[in-house]
Amino acid sequence: MKEKKREDRRIKRTRQALHRALSELVLEKGYTDVTVEDITTRANMGRTTFYLHYQDKEEILLESLEEHLTELADEITKRPLIFWLRDNETSLIKSIFETVNENADIFSLITKEQSNKVYNHFRNIILKVTMNMINENPWTKARMDQLTLPVDYVIDYFSGAMWATIVWWASEGFTHTTAEMVKYFRVLFFPGLLRALNVKAFADLVDVTTS
Repeated sequence: MKEKKREDRRIKRTRQALHRALSELVLEKGYTDVTVEDITTRANMGRTTFYLHYQDKEEILLESLEEHLTELADEITKRPLIFWLRDNETSLIKSIFETVNENADIFSLITKEQSNKVYNHFRNIILKVTMNMINENPWTKARMDQLTLPVDYVIDYFSGAMWATIVWWASEGFTHTTAEMVKYFRVLFFPGLLRALNVKAFADLVDVTTS
């Protein structure tokens, strides 16, 4: 047990050092120009160590977002669909914006450079988390069967709209609050989602999700 704890602490320290190295380098030279070799040199580690923990720099960059959303998804899958959509503390949308805001310096730089690899990794995180939420939640699964559009298209649209919103937020210098961004996104995205779910209001989901 003690050996496992020491190993866990070592892994945590290694990952923290790589995160710190990437953050420093991005602020110094921009995201696109940072290489794996730059990161390992700054962290005083070998490339082999890097690849034991991560596949690429995109995985480091968005690790905290993925962990945060995965934890949230585990909690959300215990609840009906309507709880996902309400503006509350266990909101997927709110959680994404909060995580981005906590890492505003990094997102400000990477959104200026518009890396396709970053967006693709972001999209894959959203896809993985959302599909898990759908597959593990019986209420949601029942409603997804009534979608008027393909599920993967809805998720792709969601991730694209979310990324475009993050890019705009960064271009505004993150001057808008997280609460404001959640409101803006809900106003634009949710009417289309309700139509895709073939309902007129969130209240119409109650019968399906709580029965």
